[in-house]
Amino acid sequence: MHARPDLTIADTDAPWPAASPARTRDHGAIRVLIVSQRPGLAVALVSGLTVEPDLHVVSACRANGRDIRTAAAHSPVDLVLFDTALVALCGVACLADLRAVACDAKFVLLWDEAHPLAVEEIERQGIRGCIPLLAPARHYVRAIREVSRGGLWLPRWIMNRVCGRVLARDDSQAVAVKPAATGLPALTAREQAIATRVAAGKTNKEIATELNVSPDTVKKHLGSIFDKIGVHRRSQLAYSVAASQQGSPRPE
Repeated sequence: MHARPDLTIADTDAPWPAASPARTRDHGAIRVLIVSQRPGLAVALVSGLTVEPDLHVVSACRANGRDIRTAAAHSPVDLVLFDTALVALCGVACLADLRAVACDAKFVLLWDEAHPLAVEEIERQGIRGCIPLLAPARHYVRAIREVSRGGLWLPRWIMNRVCGRVLARDDSQAVAVKPAATGLPALTAREQAIATRVAAGKTNKEIATELNVSPDTVKKHLGSIFDKIGVHRRSQLAYSVAASQQGSPRPE
């Protein structure tokens, strides 16, 4: 599925793809809903994803209110692939409406450079991933699996802008954070301090110097922080810290 669909919002009367071919869905498979106005893109995604035994496309729907409600209510959804071109076509309200219906699903954007979504809106809507529209199939599959495990699949520039905007608003939070300031779950005061410094881009050695501990101690605490928050990389931790300081809902 190295799809290269037409990037215009056109041919909306073309045949619309069905969901995954009829077969017994593997227990625990990731249930994916595709939301787009482009039949060509939807066909390519359905074809490319359904060959994976752990992925199940429950529906590929056009983004009008009726289709969204019907598709999301028809079957439980674990992850939504949302075409950013719909924001230009229907407004960001269509994304918010879908999030309200599929409230337990994780959201990944099908990123169209011609129709970008503001970083502030990505943060506000709790988006967990962005996939370039013309990415190869393996990229989609890896992103879906990572986000479904609770991780993030966001490009570095989005991570940098989210963290930079939050930290610039109050630099003091990056130096001395009280436990209530981030709202991260079940972290000790020391772990809170380390998490915030990681979000500020500091290395383990720099953190160790500031807190008067050894780098090995920082590394040990960082492993505990990753386990508690459910992330795998420093960039993912930075996003979680930034989102909690912003006061927006923490990504699932």
